[in-house]
Amino acid sequence: MARASVDRAVICGVATRASQVKTINRWLVSIREPGIHPLAAMHPDAMPGPDEMLELKSRGFKGFKVHPDFQGFYVDEKRMFPFYEAAEAAEMLILFHSGVDRGLPDTVHATPERLWKVHRRFPGLKVVAAHMGGEDMYQETEQYLLGKDVYLDTSFVLRKMPQSVFRRFVQKHPIERFLYGSDTPWGSQDRDLEFLFSLCFLNDAAKEKIAGKNAAGLLDLQRVKGDEK
Repeated sequence: MARASVDRAVICGVATRASQVKTINRWLVSIREPGIHPLAAMHPDAMPGPDEMLELKSRGFKGFKVHPDFQGFYVDEKRMFPFYEAAEAAEMLILFHSGVDRGLPDTVHATPERLWKVHRRFPGLKVVAAHMGGEDMYQETEQYLLGKDVYLDTSFVLRKMPQSVFRRFVQKHPIERFLYGSDTPWGSQDRDLEFLFSLCFLNDAAKEKIAGKNAAGLLDLQRVKGDEK
């Protein structure tokens, strides 16, 4: 972060077993400091109920990170609905791994269409679809997610997806719904930011929004000295 001049970042932990959830969340709390904003871990075999959801919120968590491929659930399964409902009521976001995972390419548990079904059923839920709605599923993202009240992050795919596709995305989706993400350590914070600010089809205001202002608004973070309105 220091090398890339990044002063605020969201840190995510993924629990691959239910027994890991509490340990991971304790560690995430322990690393919190100015500029570090962890998202809570969750596992479908240990889903937090409404009371536990509020307890996690009281500990400073703004939302959750889930990885359906690693955790073995389809995002639109009915068993996940109580979790979504509780997160929606608590106004906590959910960051979904979405699209193809190169380590587990055979089954995609979070396709753009499935995420759209979740959004349609829980319209007040703050949904962040990582990897621009789904790596290698950009046509489906364009069909089901663009124009919806869903956030897309740039993690891992920013320098890999065709620029023509990214340009079309920003023409069809609110600029306030794009979030910069690096997917560190699989991505490079400095190189990705340099690439983002080099894109000629984005004006300076749009670049600043994607680079951090949109995330600060989503996470309801206090402005730091030097922030613009």
